[in-house]
Amino acid sequence: MKEKILETFKTLGFELEDMDGYGYGFMYEGKPFLYLYNENDEDFLNIALPILADIDVADISFYKMMDNLNSNLKYVKANILNNSLFLFYERELFGDEDFEQVIKSMIVSLDAGNFYYKHRFKKNNDNDNVDNSEEEETDKSSNEDNE
Repeated sequence: MKEKILETFKTLGFELEDMDGYGYGFMYEGKPFLYLYNENDEDFLNIALPILADIDVADISFYKMMDNLNSNLKYVKANILNNSLFLFYERELFGDEDFEQVIKSMIVSLDAGNFYYKHRFKKNNDNDNVDNSEEEETDKSSNEDNE
């Protein structure tokens, strides 16, 4: 299965770089992605997108943001890996898939998750972990005042 997937990436025009047992890196629209291969579980295709952000894993607002991402994004899930935020897309393979279509769809979904993260949580460049709950409460009270 791995060879079919690697060949599909090449057919799609991606140049994969072996990341020394960590998977295969490739670029899409200037963003680094990873194809994560697990020899013990060949029936799953895993692609990840590292989110380049300063995070504070001790800050509760970071976990609120992750929860928001995980509940609002379909198929794409946020997780912490090596003290960095990653978006993951994992899909079970049955063997008869159109791998080109599957891989394209996974990459576009991850990129959309990145877009959602940047536009929902990175309202300014000074704080990557913006907690918008106060802003939302202010908006609600302003709307109630206008009624």
